[in-house]
Amino acid sequence: MTKRKKQGLIILLVSVPMMWFGFTNLMSGTTSNTALSLGIAISCTLGTFFALSSLVMLVTKNSLGIWNTDDKEKKGRGELLASQTSEGSPIPNKTSNEKTKVNEMAETTRTSVELMKREKELETRRKEVVAMLKEITKEETAVVEELKSKGWVQQENGEWGIG
Repeated sequence: MTKRKKQGLIILLVSVPMMWFGFTNLMSGTTSNTALSLGIAISCTLGTFFALSSLVMLVTKNSLGIWNTDDKEKKGRGELLASQTSEGSPIPNKTSNEKTKVNEMAETTRTSVELMKREKELETRRKEVVAMLKEITKEETAVVEELKSKGWVQQENGEWGIG
């Protein structure tokens, strides 16, 4: 039995008495003490939360990345890349992660099928970039036309001045 399943069973064993206490007292409805009412409500809530959490731990294989620091099967999980630590980087982290992925794939020996899949991924990304460039160009043209209609004139150095 793995450490994760043991933790899940322990949490489930803790949740059962909490839910029993909370729900039996809630169903009886005989409490008139405010503190006891709060304790019953908290017991019901935490018992249910613990039960659901433990069931998730028992059913799933990998950690959800919250408390288990020993679960490091995937490379780079929880570690910062050098590009993520630089301040004021003009390149978003997504691009940096994709470059890292490209470099990792280039270092490994790849089969023809993997190369074909990678080529399709790159083709899809290229089409996205071309579509984005067309959209930006169209919007830029519309903005320039709107500026011109308001009486602005674009000078030789690219700056705008009043005509």
